[in-house]
Amino acid sequence: MTLLEVLNSATEYLARCGVENPRLNSEHLLAHVLRKKRLDLYLEFDRTLQEAERLPLRDLVRQRGKRIPLQHLLGTVEFYGRSFVCDSRALIPRPETEQLLELALSHLPSDQMISLLDIGTGSGIIAATLALELPHACVDATDLSPEALMLASENIAKHGLSQRVRIQQADLFPPAGKNPYQAIVANLPYIPSQEIEALSPEVQYDPIEALDGGADGLDLFRRFIQCAPDYLRLGGQIWLEIGHQQGNTLFNLLIDRGFCEVSLFKDYQNRPRFITAKK
Repeated sequence: MTLLEVLNSATEYLARCGVENPRLNSEHLLAHVLRKKRLDLYLEFDRTLQEAERLPLRDLVRQRGKRIPLQHLLGTVEFYGRSFVCDSRALIPRPETEQLLELALSHLPSDQMISLLDIGTGSGIIAATLALELPHACVDATDLSPEALMLASENIAKHGLSQRVRIQQADLFPPAGKNPYQAIVANLPYIPSQEIEALSPEVQYDPIEALDGGADGLDLFRRFIQCAPDYLRLGGQIWLEIGHQQGNTLFNLLIDRGFCEVSLFKDYQNRPRFITAKK
């Protein structure tokens, strides 16, 4: 079979399995097996695929058909134009989280020494991206999961950031002096418990503790908002990714806690997905 015929067959199979974007998934898997860039496949559509190449592809396609996430099969995920290690130890970063970083970075100085905190770091991708985009920043990153922290450490080391990003196990906030941070970025679990089972099959491979936000999705947000002022310098900002129906409730919680300049921002689907506030 030619490369194109194999791609078409894999695409049809994944489509029958209900996988979104089956052609793109097939191309990524084939490029992974052949160790080529995805777009380079288009230059080889007519070449015959050897059995030694078809067998590992067939195995990956079957796993993808079982809805194992593409990123787990590839072992990597692209985020903010960079490659990071990705597996079941932490939540797969979503496109919305890239937008959260864009918003935060647009308000943070790139030419000054600043101290930042990433809460619930998971794979460490947010902390790493902050440090890579802000060369004078020092970033503390916390997570409760030892497995996630191991993955985060791998990503921090992969990008040569061990001197500027400190990984710590903590239940939200790390042990620290008073008001050490200019900004806090957090992607906390915000899905209500009763909605977890209705999520896509791929999401079921994410750690449940990275998804489940309690009865209304806001359990950790309430704790975060109560404690955050003790970790922010005067004028410091928080940036949060939230559920699209949680904006008004969180707006009021932040105001009640004494935050100012509270603002909601929409995601690419025009839904309120991010909230920011100043101390």
